[in-house]
Amino acid sequence: MNETLLYAFAVTVLLASGGLAALCVFGSARVPFWLDRSVFALGLVTAGVLLYSTLFQIDGMHFGFAVGLMCVVWVAAVVAFVEGFVDRVPFLEMFIFPLCALVFLLELLVGEESHVPMAMDWLFQAHLLIAISAYSLLGLAAVHSIVMAYQEKMLHQPLRMGREGQAKRERMLDHLPSLISMESILFRQLWAGFVLLSLTLISGFLFSEQWSGHAFRFDHKTLFSVISWVSFAVLLGGRLLLGWRGKVALRWCLGSYVMLFLAYFGTQFVLEFILKRAV
Repeated sequence: MNETLLYAFAVTVLLASGGLAALCVFGSARVPFWLDRSVFALGLVTAGVLLYSTLFQIDGMHFGFAVGLMCVVWVAAVVAFVEGFVDRVPFLEMFIFPLCALVFLLELLVGEESHVPMAMDWLFQAHLLIAISAYSLLGLAAVHSIVMAYQEKMLHQPLRMGREGQAKRERMLDHLPSLISMESILFRQLWAGFVLLSLTLISGFLFSEQWSGHAFRFDHKTLFSVISWVSFAVLLGGRLLLGWRGKVALRWCLGSYVMLFLAYFGTQFVLEFILKRAV
């Protein structure tokens, strides 16, 4: 199949997946579980095939801003899909799958990514896999915190709406686990992502000279990564020692992920699209 057609098919199915999740939340009738799971799985498999072919080409691995985003959102969508069998949050799926579609569409429009010389090094491959997983889990936690903020707002919204508005709100809340369960899911994602982020930083510090050919440099990527790690550590420490929850935890989560996002993707965006130079 032509690659452009495959991209079009993947984007369409991913958007349809988001539409089905939205229908679960806002629709009056329930979407059969087997139907949305099947559509979600089809979209993820198609996107996974495209991602693999984009990453691994004849001359080796290609990686950059767009492909990095593709990896992160695809892994996040896979995690959301798997979690849907245990603690389903349709609001989360409603955000993640369309976002995945838009990022894959971005790669189709942007095109070339830079070749990665050290791609055959198994240590680098492990580092990259762990880093992508950390970005994905912590990104999923950030989106999850936005959903939680919306849920909390709905729960505390004054009941001054009409009967139809109240029924709509109750139907939307019915599709979300309790706030306590949502909070439990959030911190489960945060702990897993924090462990992976720690491993990413440790492996980066230990093997940067081997991969780059020069001594370790404390640059802007490292700075933002360390700031993000410290911020997530403060959040999780505050949870354990001070019982942080609610708006405080949600704000720390979002702020920490913004720092992490800037560490690689903010830097790479400047290099590839503003300075017109890829690394």
